[in-house]
Amino acid sequence: MTPEELTYVSVLICSIPAGRLFKGRGPRFRQWVGSGLGAGLTLVTCGPHALHSLVTALGTWLVLRAAPRRCGWATLVWTFGYLLFFRTPELWGLPQPPPYANALQLLLTLKMVSMAIDVQDQREAELKGVTSSERGELIGGLQGCPGLVEILCYSYCYLGLLTGPFYRLRTYQDWLWGPTPPVPPSLLWGRLRWVPLLALGAEVVGRVFPSGALMGPALWGWPFPWRLLYSAPVFLAFRLRFYVAWLSSEAACVAAAFGGYPKEWGARPGCGPTRRGEMGGQPPEHWDYECIRTVDPWGTERCYGVREGLRRWNMTVQWWLQHYALYCLYRAAVTLLVSAYWHGLQGGLYLSLLSLPLWLAAEPLVGAVRRALPMRVFEYLSVGFVLRRGEDVIRYWAALGFCMHILPVVGIVLAVVGGGKGRGGGNPLCVW
Repeated sequence: MTPEELTYVSVLICSIPAGRLFKGRGPRFRQWVGSGLGAGLTLVTCGPHALHSLVTALGTWLVLRAAPRRCGWATLVWTFGYLLFFRTPELWGLPQPPPYANALQLLLTLKMVSMAIDVQDQREAELKGVTSSERGELIGGLQGCPGLVEILCYSYCYLGLLTGPFYRLRTYQDWLWGPTPPVPPSLLWGRLRWVPLLALGAEVVGRVFPSGALMGPALWGWPFPWRLLYSAPVFLAFRLRFYVAWLSSEAACVAAAFGGYPKEWGARPGCGPTRRGEMGGQPPEHWDYECIRTVDPWGTERCYGVREGLRRWNMTVQWWLQHYALYCLYRAAVTLLVSAYWHGLQGGLYLSLLSLPLWLAAEPLVGAVRRALPMRVFEYLSVGFVLRRGEDVIRYWAALGFCMHILPVVGIVLAVVGGGKGRGGGNPLCVW
């Protein structure tokens, strides 16, 4: 386990019992202590690089004041533009930020864009004559534009600060000002019971099958089946590490009673409630924490299609991409391009994510793809996230004859020639 991974594990372990601090406490205590813990964590892990996140939050506050009618898209341009500055420090003579600052900046970008678009929606509702009480019933609806203090507290709340989940400002406000949801031990235990075994599995698999072997010259001397199959354990170790981080982060939210809603409110990951009603008085079994659910490990492992696998992975961020990035005909390609830019500037990210639309187009046309290949596809494409450098990814794919690029093309051609049709109609490139 690397020092970076040990730091993440330590933060997550400490975050879970910290939830007990907020039991029975009032809104101001939650607001100031929650953001104080997050600010302290930011300073300890990021040091002076924490200024990047502060500048991003302050800039968003200025955008909300300067462009109230267009603050959503203006914030999108501001935060994603700042990501480019953040990712190219060598061009500006600045030191390279640590990975913790990168994680913080990624999640803060999602928060600021979501908040600004919700504020823009709230202002448009005001212009249409929607009353304050009616705005409160809107999904994600805010009662007013948040001030600087509230933006900073939302930005630095310790819950999900470095690992997710993403959550909207309205979810954060519900935690502060709403009734405290019950925390059944089964919900907490359900997220933690497999974490030690998953962590052990990630460590063992990562040591036995190091990802660095994919970049070594010995790769070309391996038999082709072994070259192809080696990405399977590499991707397995990659998945297990994220399962540990995300399940632990979900447990920290549950321990603090963050993101709990009555089941009849239909909360969705990232989105929050899809309808609202009376909150409080429901028995514990009538509450859930779907709002902060980040991953479905079992659903991911047994997925029967590429689309299904994508929907069950990093679910709160998937919702953000669906809600804020899908605005054109071939929306999957646009969404994945935004996702690649959000993750970084390394060529391997773009090669992997922009190869996915090919499989999304092939999957409805070739039934065998849905049944037999989804995990093999993810293993093949995950190399872009493991190796990062575009030339290393292309070298590995070349060693496999680009087989997982050729296969969907052949499948599409055969299906078209044979008169095959996609299941359910509609745009085959739509992930969601």
